[in-house]
Amino acid sequence: MANTPQHPQPIGEQLRQQRVSKLGKGLREMARELGIAPPHLTDIEKGRRTPSEELMLKIAESYRIPIAELRAGWSRPEAIVKEVASQDATTAEKVPEFLRTARNLSSDQWDRLIYQAKGMARGKSAKRKQP
Repeated sequence: MANTPQHPQPIGEQLRQQRVSKLGKGLREMARELGIAPPHLTDIEKGRRTPSEELMLKIAESYRIPIAELRAGWSRPEAIVKEVASQDATTAEKVPEFLRTARNLSSDQWDRLIYQAKGMARGKSAKRKQP
C-alpha cells in the first residue's frame, strides 16, 4: 500500500498551528526560546525561509515535532543520504534507482527492507533468493 502525503499543509503553517494551539506560545516567546529574532521565525512559519540544520533541530525539540516530519516538510534529508548516495560510482548509480523503486513503501515495508539490508550488510543471505 502506498504512503499518503503526511503534509496536507505547508510545514510553516503546521509549525504556527502547533505553537499557537498546542503549545500556547506567542511568536516572540518561541523566537526567544529558539534564540532567533521574531521576524526570522515569522519568515520560517510563512515559508519564506528554511532553517539551518542546527535551528531545525531546535525547532523539533521546542515544537515537539519529530525531526523526520520537519526534514520531509522542508525537503532536507540527513547529510548521510548525500554522503552514501555519492560515496562511489556504484552507489551514485544504484541509490536513485533504489529510491525511485522504494518511493511508495509503507512504514512497515520500510522497516522490513531496513532489517533485510542490515542482514545483508552483516553478510547474512536474504531469506529469498534474488533474481
